Amino acid sequence: MAVPMDKKLGIAVAVLAGLGGVYYMQTKKKAEEQKSYTAESRSAELPKLGVTEEQTKSIDKITIKQAPQDGGAGTDVTLEKKGDKWSVTAPVQAAANDTNVKSLLDNLKTLEIKESIDPGKDAYEKFEVTDKAALHVVFSKGSEAVADLYFGQSGSRGQMTRIAGRDGVYAVKGYSSYLYAREVKDWRDRAIFKFEEDKVKSVEITNEHGHLAFAKDGEKWTAKFKKAKAPMATALAKFEESKLKDAIRAYKGLNADNFADGKSLADVGLETPAATIVFELSDGAKRTLHIGATAEGTARWAKTDGQEEILSVGSWAADWALAGADKFQKSDKDGGADEKPPGGPPGGMQLPPGMQLPPGMAGGH
Repeated sequence: MAVPMDKKLGIAVAVLAGLGGVYYMQTKKKAEEQKSYTAESRSAELPKLGVTEEQTKSIDKITIKQAPQDGGAGTDVTLEKKGDKWSVTAPVQAAANDTNVKSLLDNLKTLEIKESIDPGKDAYEKFEVTDKAALHVVFSKGSEAVADLYFGQSGSRGQMTRIAGRDGVYAVKGYSSYLYAREVKDWRDRAIFKFEEDKVKSVEITNEHGHLAFAKDGEKWTAKFKKAKAPMATALAKFEESKLKDAIRAYKGLNADNFADGKSLADVGLETPAATIVFELSDGAKRTLHIGATAEGTARWAKTDGQEEILSVGSWAADWALAGADKFQKSDKDGGADEKPPGGPPGGMQLPPGMQLPPGMAGGH
């Protein structure tokens, strides 16, 4: 018996509806599967560094291991917090540069993992995050690691990074290599002197040329010079106050260029210093620096009173301590050439003994 047309249409509609339902379910399932692979979803699966302000405040030890560069040896530095102050405890024992340590901790808070580069270990060598090639830094609170990171190559995708205890290479945003890869000397407190220029009331310099003594009288400076082996000091002729002020500026915020770890006073010419400069401040405190032999380049080895540490200072500061009296005098080009006394012979010519100039010719007229 033939099926009526209206029934055929109904069956067709039912079949289409069924197929549409199946298609809808398949499409929905596929969409849900695809969603799991979106950047947003992958981002949610990335490990979090998330070091907080409170955590950085609790960090009391930092170890930094730098891989060898250009065939040289690697560098290992250990920083430890004692009370409110940071110290370098390896490879030397010294006060730390608190500003540089703070900058490092501030940077740690900004680090953010942006992308998974490779989920396994096979790419460690390629991206230089192996134990031998990476810069390895551990931030600790007591015996607990707050962050343990290996930094390798840097590129457009970010800083290639490995996290201790987790397989994979990740791209990190916010890393600043210069904050981590410092030389040992830059982790140390390099400040030698810090005083205010207007608080200086006297300056004394002793070297091979003799002894220079400068004293502040009200707002003006006086200067005396005693040549080596001379019986007494005399007022310094043509004294130029601005040059003394330049010397004070060279020392008021003086920092070390480097340090002579492992060297003796004899090694660096400080057993018998080449020069000594002393600044006395208005409160009676004194700042003394002894200058020794030449260090790196034009720098000089030096040492302060009361400290065993030997360091080097730049030539701009050292040269003032090593200078003779002429460095503090007006030169001819400064307009300080000796003037001829009134009545002297014209042109500086010498007259025979007993001869005098006729009236009206004195002074070169």
